[in-house]
Amino acid sequence: MIDILLINPSGTLSPWESKLGSRLPPLGLASIASYLRLQGISVNIMDACSLRLSTEEILEYIHKNPSRYIGITSTTFMISSAGQLAEKIKAEFPGIITIIGGPHVSALPEDTIKRFSSFDIGVYGEGEKTLYEIVKKGKIDNNIKGIVFSDNGRIIKSEPREYISNLDELPFPAYDLLPGYPSFYCPTPNNYLRLPVVSVISSRGCPFLCSFCAQPVFGRKVRSCSVDYLISHIKYLRSKYNIKEICFYDDIFLLHKDRVYEFIEKKAKNNLDVFWSCESRIDQVDAKILKDMKKSGCWQINFGIESGSQRVLDYFNKRITVGQIRETLALTKKSNIRARAYLIIGCRVETVETLRETRKLMLSVPLDDIHITFLAPLPGSKAYKDVMGEEKDIDFQSINQYLVSYVPPHLTREMLKNFMNRMYKDFYLNPRRLLRYFLMLFNGYKTMHLLKSFINFLKLTLGFSRK
Repeated sequence: MIDILLINPSGTLSPWESKLGSRLPPLGLASIASYLRLQGISVNIMDACSLRLSTEEILEYIHKNPSRYIGITSTTFMISSAGQLAEKIKAEFPGIITIIGGPHVSALPEDTIKRFSSFDIGVYGEGEKTLYEIVKKGKIDNNIKGIVFSDNGRIIKSEPREYISNLDELPFPAYDLLPGYPSFYCPTPNNYLRLPVVSVISSRGCPFLCSFCAQPVFGRKVRSCSVDYLISHIKYLRSKYNIKEICFYDDIFLLHKDRVYEFIEKKAKNNLDVFWSCESRIDQVDAKILKDMKKSGCWQINFGIESGSQRVLDYFNKRITVGQIRETLALTKKSNIRARAYLIIGCRVETVETLRETRKLMLSVPLDDIHITFLAPLPGSKAYKDVMGEEKDIDFQSINQYLVSYVPPHLTREMLKNFMNRMYKDFYLNPRRLLRYFLMLFNGYKTMHLLKSFINFLKLTLGFSRK
């Protein structure tokens, strides 16, 4: 019997997630698992979401591989599915202690335990040290920081746990517990150059207060691993898995320029032949750092642009201007780094005019890719308070960025869906971009992947509407 099984649960995926979405590893669970193992706790990971496992298959696995505790991670969209899974587990294995962690319970700890009685314990905030104390003590104890539980119907929430200040003290994620790592996991074909490609998170927290974003797990204070630790991490991935590319999924990898320059310098000094891409805000780059990043192997930056309307940008509290967007994308193009834009449509102040402004900007600036989602008012965000207010009977499963979960006053559901479809078609069916994607077919790493994704893209945009 193992001490704890960590589960990334299955859930209902939209057509865009299942057909075009990337398959990314549950790095949060892998980090927790590696820390627990370091403390002598036996642990395993079940990525039921990526494996598309049914509840029956999960229960069968638990029958064959019994454990004392089961920890389930969940976003808001997945919380109902996670609760149903925990209910089935409790019915089949009444002696198992079920634990819920992840973004949703971190945002709504008391509400989660009150709504879903199948969870014995909720872990809010970072989970490594909290889970270790739970398993070590072997009982529910309100002296353990960062937990919430029910005691005869009374919801008890312990005091918050301090964030891990030194990320270097954490071991590398337990990649060996992920199925078929790294080949089983892969971004969409426009998000990598060479295989194997892996995802890495080298920092936690974000200092900005964008109204669509919730920060319940890692908070606002940014904590980064040292560059020496990061270089050792890359060396490990190179030697163990022969990786050729890294996608940095830090909220803002370029936040501290001194750290980026140190990374560039030490990557070159250690002769690490690895391409890389990262996430960034529009206001975090300049001509010099872009030039140096390109020399270091950076080939793409994913920018959180969100909208082409200044009114929407101000509502989102992005603290950037449309002029800055144009300037940064021009500099990125000049540096020969590809630029990808994240867009969010359907916020409270969205109108036909703001959508037109977004479309006009996206079709006029030097962008290589766009990724559009609908506003998902996540618990813990300002948008959630604006949209949900004091509403109690919330269908959390409807809060999905690929589905229209909120319709602003001046628009309709169909208008939002039609805009997204039209935006994708106008952007990607442009002859210049079609030629670029045609040339990408000659990249042996992604030929079949790209063909399959493009066919599904055409089906979704031309033949079928989103539900």
